[in-house]
Amino acid sequence: MRHELDAREYKLLVNPKRFLEAPADTVADIFWQEHLKPLIDARLGLRSGGEPRHAGRFDMRTERIVRFWDTPDCALTRADLALRERLPVEDEARAGARPKITLKLRTPDLFVVASTALPGNGRKVQTTFEEDIAPLEVDDPKPNRRSVVVPEKRSIRSRFARSTTQKVEWTTSSQTLADLSLMFPTVLDIVASSGARPATQTGLIGGPTVRELVLEGPSVKLSAEIVGEFALTLWFFGSDHVRPTVAEISFKCTTVRGDMPGRAARRALDLFIGMQGLGGWVNTEHSSKTSLALPKGCGRPVE
Repeated sequence: MRHELDAREYKLLVNPKRFLEAPADTVADIFWQEHLKPLIDARLGLRSGGEPRHAGRFDMRTERIVRFWDTPDCALTRADLALRERLPVEDEARAGARPKITLKLRTPDLFVVASTALPGNGRKVQTTFEEDIAPLEVDDPKPNRRSVVVPEKRSIRSRFARSTTQKVEWTTSSQTLADLSLMFPTVLDIVASSGARPATQTGLIGGPTVRELVLEGPSVKLSAEIVGEFALTLWFFGSDHVRPTVAEISFKCTTVRGDMPGRAARRALDLFIGMQGLGGWVNTEHSSKTSLALPKGCGRPVE
């Protein structure tokens, strides 16, 4: 299997309460103008020609319906797999609309992921191999604590992900592991490699329905060839489409033939460490947004 990364994405959960003060687009613009742009200037300086490294603004908007799936005993989660359904909001009520279904294998071990085949059998199949970078933090192990524990010196943790996305017919009332294996032929082998032996007729159950708002547009120039593209993602659970439950800021860097030059990587790291110090903006309750949207018992439910 191919070992070259397609991209590296730096992801930081931010405080969703910030988005109660004004419309999301307004808060995103304030966050960019008053916090991220000054941080980029302070941490990375100007380009060799005197130009700033930042550009653009949050002027592109996408809304989708998102749901995660697993078995009742969380066989996919225990095998480091995540199964996501995603549908544009405008297609939600359209009969026959085909959602994009993504199966992702994500672990801290580069070579486990790189050596795992994850083909698809649907329409317009797309497979990527990426590195997800997050702050070095863990959920507080103490009972009934909803916070994260971070080291005194801020750092990062990496997980490597191979994901395959395809458009398929998705009958939510009757999907089983056998159906899933028709879409993703190696899924049962991956589950078996974790030590599980689930029955193929085991039904899949869904997590909470999430309305996802993604704002994009800004970028940061890390080198002549490497550009970080920012995205602000808000998740609204249930019928509340005004007050987000989860917020995340990220920037994604497409590699150059699998490579990210050391100087660009250092700038990206310096910027991400700086973002973790944005007092009042950083989320201190959760370490993963996906775990909040998994089916009951498979993650860490929102309270």
